[in-house]
Amino acid sequence: MPAVTFQTIRLLSGLVLFAFAATHFLNHAVGLFSLEAMDEVQEWRLLVTRSWPGMVVLSAALLAHAALAFAKTVQRGTWRLSGWEMVQLVTGFAIPLLLLPHIIETHVAHALFGVQDGYLYALALLWPRAAWLQTGLLLLVWIHGCVGLHHWLKFRGWYRSALPLLIVLAVAVPMAALMGFVVSGRAVAGLLSDPAMADRMRQVTHWPGELDIKWLSLLQLSARIAVAALIVAGATIVVFRHIALLAAPKVAITIAGGATVQAPIGPTLLEIIRGHALADLSECGGRARCGRCRVRIEEGAPALAPPGAAERGLLAGLKAPENVRLACQIRPAAPLTITPLVVDGATLIQSIDQADDIQSERRGVCLVEIRVRSFAAIARDRLASDLVFMVNEIFGAIGGAIEAHAGRIDRFLGDGVLAVFGEQQGPDRGCRDALQAIGAIDLAMDRVNEKIAAEIGRPVELAIGAHVADMVVGRLRLGRRSELAVLGLGAEVPARLAGLAESRGWQLALSGAVAKAAGVAGATSDSLAASEQSADLEVIGVPRARDLARVADAGLAASG
Repeated sequence: MPAVTFQTIRLLSGLVLFAFAATHFLNHAVGLFSLEAMDEVQEWRLLVTRSWPGMVVLSAALLAHAALAFAKTVQRGTWRLSGWEMVQLVTGFAIPLLLLPHIIETHVAHALFGVQDGYLYALALLWPRAAWLQTGLLLLVWIHGCVGLHHWLKFRGWYRSALPLLIVLAVAVPMAALMGFVVSGRAVAGLLSDPAMADRMRQVTHWPGELDIKWLSLLQLSARIAVAALIVAGATIVVFRHIALLAAPKVAITIAGGATVQAPIGPTLLEIIRGHALADLSECGGRARCGRCRVRIEEGAPALAPPGAAERGLLAGLKAPENVRLACQIRPAAPLTITPLVVDGATLIQSIDQADDIQSERRGVCLVEIRVRSFAAIARDRLASDLVFMVNEIFGAIGGAIEAHAGRIDRFLGDGVLAVFGEQQGPDRGCRDALQAIGAIDLAMDRVNEKIAAEIGRPVELAIGAHVADMVVGRLRLGRRSELAVLGLGAEVPARLAGLAESRGWQLALSGAVAKAAGVAGATSDSLAASEQSADLEVIGVPRARDLARVADAGLAASG
């Protein structure tokens, strides 16, 4: 059973509140048909929401969601937020200012003074006096919920397929709710233009008297003051907390191949990276969902707290080694050296302000070309959607393994990719990482073939070439597009090795230099199919890359 964390409670409470809001808005939409239909649907809804279990669940969800969101906000180690996080923050604090007064004049009025707060009462109260405020509240609630749902679900495979339908629903529901609100509000206003009908409405709804209205107005004012005071208190806590962080002891955080920063003890590593304007690719806002902030701990791992349930689950799903952690989940309390494992092709974890100033230089790197055998047979006579699905499955497995082992895809080659390893750690480490990545790709293709082999009629096979060489690493620009790339004649060698592997029936052909750098030059004959001279290059052929990766892994452990 998964462990219950504050993040889990926050998510579940948000889902409860979103479900309540969605059904409430759909109830508004029924106003397009008639006021009677609105009230009939509301009666069914209130059987749940006004029952004791329903009220307990809703109240608990509202309090838990608000309290945990407030706590997370005041504990932030940096205010460099992505656009969607800022939208969540602003809407999250704006909603209570509009929602609590509305709850008081409807639900609280019903509980204290016996007001029948159905749609007749609510619409008479809101239309047209507070129509714009109510419209704003509806949109704020819906935007807040949809943004949160999107950034929770977007990491699930089925979500991309369902996204077009969900976008339609995300637009249609609030539009229908607002149109129902307008149509029914105008209908009620028309009815109440008759003084006799207005008096009858007040009797039917038990309209609050003058003293009751004064009490309700006082409660509304008190609610607004309480929310404002809470916001001011939160801002005060944030200011004093950041002052305390400035005076707190500092630890050195070193990013391999990049910057070294002095950071206070307390914030997460992701907050430290953002706070120093260093590039990061996190997409989930530090919720341990996307895995794109994962780093390999080079030094300082013993001083870190063990991973929690959410971090363990995500890293296990990525099959990450023990020395890989999520930057959003670790709080450095001692000097730390890390290597980011998901690096944008245009960035080597340098300052965003200096991103355009990366100097071209010559580096020793390990180049790996991975191509799909008989790609033309896979692409022949297939529907475009089927081909795109298959290619995404294949390249998804390849790219995931490359990123998990500190590699970078330098370019796509139509039927394959060219990957680069060792740009930050040097060629020897790059060769070991490359062989481990190739072994992981071999294993990942087993899972891919379970999905698509039957459709193709045979398993998808790869031909891989690996070579280590001195290459020029620099930024290439084409119009407004800018990418980091490797340049040099050495890029031709992996292609030649991959072609040789394909012609000889090997999965992998690597140069002797790669084998030596990775510490597998003396591997057993079970791992190496052949060793021969090809032109001026010693070539080692490997039937299954996963076998050689175990040797490389053993060599890496020994050297570490």
